[in-house]
Amino acid sequence: MKYSFDDKVVWVTGASSGIGLAVAKTLLNKGASVVVTSRSEDKLVEAFGDNTNVLIAAGDLSQFSCNQVIANKIRERFGKLDCAILNAGGAEYIDLQNFSHKPFLRMMETNFISMTMGIEAILPLLRMSATPYLVGMSSSVAWQGLPQGQAYSASKAAIRNLFQGLKIELAEDNIDVSWICPGFVKTPLTDKNTFDMPMRISTEKAGSIICRHLEKRTTEIHFPKRFTLLLKIVSMLPASWAASLLKSTVPKK
Repeated sequence: MKYSFDDKVVWVTGASSGIGLAVAKTLLNKGASVVVTSRSEDKLVEAFGDNTNVLIAAGDLSQFSCNQVIANKIRERFGKLDCAILNAGGAEYIDLQNFSHKPFLRMMETNFISMTMGIEAILPLLRMSATPYLVGMSSSVAWQGLPQGQAYSASKAAIRNLFQGLKIELAEDNIDVSWICPGFVKTPLTDKNTFDMPMRISTEKAGSIICRHLEKRTTEIHFPKRFTLLLKIVSMLPASWAASLLKSTVPKK
């Protein structure tokens, strides 16, 4: 059955730019009331202005208290939460010549641990909804680790694994669960990348694809298919074969 966002209350994190901004604006056009979060309140105000269907709730989601404050604001303003799209995160890459554990800590805290804090804060609200839906932003690199991306890939693989388990267990509470595994999307994060990004698409196109699949309640949303299907196939090969194929992606020293 199609999931309609009309008259739904949706929390979108990482909503001041990139995919989060595109998804939030698309959902507004579909009739949802949207709670938007990022660290930058100024950017949220600039993006959403005085829209009466938007609750601007800026904050640092790596702090559990912030997640709880936002959950309370949602309850006070709307009295319910139907859908949470936990999109906030960052990207950091590894220099093997100066290997350090610190990027791994930062990526796990920023991308994974903060997401578990958000889930803890809003699960009670979702359980009160007649149509609860929990969505997490993973990545296509969750299927296959790539050079330089070990810390980022590990955090995104952890998210995918988490949501796979939640999908099974939260079914008992009638909470539907999906996760998103995009390829390259043109965002402020990917604009900093210095390597090739094949088949990169715009944030507007990404937002449209995501929302279309959310309406279908697709469990694992991935795009653009020409890239993500290829990476999926590589991930299913014997590990030594996959490693050999991907050697060409190692940056030249």
